[in-house]
Amino acid sequence: MSEPSASPLTAGIKALRDIALPLVVIMLAAAGLVVAYYNIPEVATALNRIGAVNAASPMAFAAICTAITSGLIPWCFRMVFRGLRPAHPFRDLLHSMVWWALMGMLVSYFYTLQAAWFGEELNFQTVLLKVLVDMAGFTIFIGAPFNAISHLWKDCGWDTARLRAAMGPGWYRRLVLPNLLTNYFVWFPGTLIFYSMPTDLQLVVANCIGCFWALMCARIAAHSGVPTTDIHA
Repeated sequence: MSEPSASPLTAGIKALRDIALPLVVIMLAAAGLVVAYYNIPEVATALNRIGAVNAASPMAFAAICTAITSGLIPWCFRMVFRGLRPAHPFRDLLHSMVWWALMGMLVSYFYTLQAAWFGEELNFQTVLLKVLVDMAGFTIFIGAPFNAISHLWKDCGWDTARLRAAMGPGWYRRLVLPNLLTNYFVWFPGTLIFYSMPTDLQLVVANCIGCFWALMCARIAAHSGVPTTDIHA
């Protein structure tokens, strides 16, 4: 009889230990980008050009940028390592690209709403309000459960009957909560960083961190032996 797989929470803790140093490095790099933006004119000029493209076509920019950083790049990473390779690579890629394009547009709209609700002033109070609404509202009720259901549906072969059977009572506790706890290790400092940028650049910085988070999800899957459904929060 095979030994049971680790729970997603245990797997997440193991993965966090493994990638603690890269996590610190990526956060310092993201924070350094924010500092450079406000202190080095050449950096500000380059990033503002990207922000102008975003402002001109926010939905298209969000879809393409997020599909690449959270869909294509992590898929390429998984294809390199045999133990992480999906059973149906090209269907997996199609799902990832489409799903993250849609999520990118939703997240971009959410950032715009936050700017309308709380303003675009880059002070501590405004940034903290956006972080709290994101972490305690959007992530818990929209981001984490929607991602979990999407990837569970994929792992059920896009069969809605199998999806309903796989969820069952307590699905949020089983599928979402363990990943949500791990999620906060990455995204609480992450939101503090990217909400310190102008609205048109928040998605850009968030997607850099999001690419790292997606790669970390692959590591959690490798530790736990559970489908990637359970670790895409």
